[in-house]
Amino acid sequence: MKTLRHSLWLTLLLLAGCSVIQSQEGSPIPEDGQFAVLPLINLSQTPQAGDQSASVLSAILRAKGSENVTLYLPDDRNPLLYESSERQQTALTTARNDGADYLFTGTVEEWRYKSGLDGEPAVGITLEIRNADDNRVVWSGTSARTGWGRESLSVAAHKVLDELTNAMPLIESQ
Repeated sequence: MKTLRHSLWLTLLLLAGCSVIQSQEGSPIPEDGQFAVLPLINLSQTPQAGDQSASVLSAILRAKGSENVTLYLPDDRNPLLYESSERQQTALTTARNDGADYLFTGTVEEWRYKSGLDGEPAVGITLEIRNADDNRVVWSGTSARTGWGRESLSVAAHKVLDELTNAMPLIESQ
């Protein structure tokens, strides 16, 4: 019986994938603030990973109850031709002009399938929440995950971004 119980725990542990998260406690952020999700700077080798992760992040924030979330992806004819930081600066200026209270920025460090027999997905993302008025960082966190062979890259990314949003100091407004 004891061997069966240990086997069950080991199986559950293996099915969970490997992930890590680090974040600061940060200042409380009202959930009803005007949130601007900017394109994340893509440091990975996968084209448009920053835009993909920003899109997923904005959807997760809305799903968790933040109603004033705007995704700022500049209209580029071909975003593969532009420097990520330039696109982020354009989005930042537009978001500030639109009255955003908080800016969600960051980087995508890894967004790929690992090579090998199983081709596991691997995702690494760092996020910052900045005060739009003074550009001060009010929260930051980083998370990475390696999934298993049958897990898609999108699922691994959702799990990483979900962990990060759970760690954010969002508070309900009174």
